[in-house]
Amino acid sequence: MVFDAEVIIVGAGPAGSIAAFLLASQGIRIRILEKAAFPRYKVCGGGLTHKILKEIPFDLSPVIESTIHSFRFSHHFKHVFTRHSADPLMYCTMRNDLDGYLLQKAIEAGANVSMGEQVLSFQQDRFGVTVLSKERSYRTRLLIGAEGASGIVSRGTGLRDSIEMGLAWEAEVKASPVDLMRYSETVFLDWGTIPGGYAWVFPKKDHFSIGVGGPANLSQGMMSYYNDFIKSISYDPAFAPDHGIHFLETISKASWPIPVRARKSLFHNEFVIVTGDAAGLGDPLTGEGIYYAVRSGKLAAESCIEFLSGKVNSMNGYSGKINEELLTELLEATRIKHIFNAVPLRIHSFVGNNDRAWKAFGKVLRGERWYADVRLGFGKWKYMWNLACFISGILERYKEKKFRKDSVFKE
Repeated sequence: MVFDAEVIIVGAGPAGSIAAFLLASQGIRIRILEKAAFPRYKVCGGGLTHKILKEIPFDLSPVIESTIHSFRFSHHFKHVFTRHSADPLMYCTMRNDLDGYLLQKAIEAGANVSMGEQVLSFQQDRFGVTVLSKERSYRTRLLIGAEGASGIVSRGTGLRDSIEMGLAWEAEVKASPVDLMRYSETVFLDWGTIPGGYAWVFPKKDHFSIGVGGPANLSQGMMSYYNDFIKSISYDPAFAPDHGIHFLETISKASWPIPVRARKSLFHNEFVIVTGDAAGLGDPLTGEGIYYAVRSGKLAAESCIEFLSGKVNSMNGYSGKINEELLTELLEATRIKHIFNAVPLRIHSFVGNNDRAWKAFGKVLRGERWYADVRLGFGKWKYMWNLACFISGILERYKEKKFRKDSVFKE
């Protein structure tokens, strides 16, 4: 049987491009089908942690716009403090630049790309997969869904069970050159205002990325939260000297969904696998998705290589790898989120007043420690961790319900 490609990848985001790069580097015939035309704006905070950089097999410095050494924390716009690290905590990029750069690396490795080609449907048989786009049909041995939270591949294979949705709003905002320079290494972070949510400012080369995020069921209050956050960092000298940051112009403002798996599940269906947001691999604590997209793209490539080489006769191992490595970590993040949302002010004060807590925050952010390590920091109380997480989860749900009823942020 003639195949147009050995692997077709739907979506040219980080998961799809990394998978394509690794597969094409092994001489495997790859075709990426991407509905958009690059470069395209992609709404995303654009935070890059050290563990992302460790996973990507080439230098990302051409697309890094800022290096972060400081976090300025606030709890409900109050109790402001700044923590600094001599070592970089994270980096910031623009997703249109990052995605274009990763895609170019995949092309250089030998991947074929069809831009502006939207996938309409696909059909599996005992030999492989037929993929139908607006332009034509393709035959492939394997299909990777990497097209984001509402992708057709995950929906068409029934692989979207147990996914809970978060939501984020973000704006790209111009500011005075003085403020851009002053805060070029600082992230602003407000938490404890919306249950399970937070607001941020990420510095970029010529503007700030400012956003808010949280559970999708609290979305009715997010734009009001965003507006109040902007006012606080613009006019409150507690956030910034000289009467706050002087914002000049909002370039764009948009929202995006954050899919989060609630439990371990299947990530393959015969010859089809899903990655990144299409697999629901959003971080429930931070909303971050780039690391899990990159890592799942690498695991997808490894599994495809094993299958195509005849080492395995199914893609079952891919679901096992995702569950064992990524879901174990993400489910622990959910438990930490319960703790934090139950007592956010205490956690806020702990990070501000306790050097050990700040160092632990930095190590998790840099990927030197994992979420699963957090319970170990509780010493003799670590054996009460499961009970504490369970009780905190109940309290978290109560606070979310109360917030929806009483919120001062209602539109």
